[in-house]
Amino acid sequence: MKKLKPTRVSKTRPPGYPDEAMWKEIEKKLGKGLASKMLTKDAGPVETAKHEICSHFVRFFRGANITQKEMAKLLDVTESRVSEILHYHHGRFTIDKLLELLARIKPDVTIKVA
Repeated sequence: MKKLKPTRVSKTRPPGYPDEAMWKEIEKKLGKGLASKMLTKDAGPVETAKHEICSHFVRFFRGANITQKEMAKLLDVTESRVSEILHYHHGRFTIDKLLELLARIKPDVTIKVA
């Protein structure tokens, strides 16, 4: 059996790499909320459509400068459902439901299917 060479680990950080204190601060911030879900490269048309619809909610939310509680009132859903939408966790939603909710905050929205 061939002997493996021990792995060498550099003790110096690359320029701009966060130090331990900064990592702890980042972890604390990330641990507070739901992480946004990324769209995978092999996502199908339904996943892609839901992701695009959720992006409209995110843009509205940021532009209106409101809280999730206020957004939940506008949409007539719970705050946790708003959080799911704003973080792209749309698995529990149908496209129909997302479009229905979107029409409540953007009544003049136009959807194009290519």
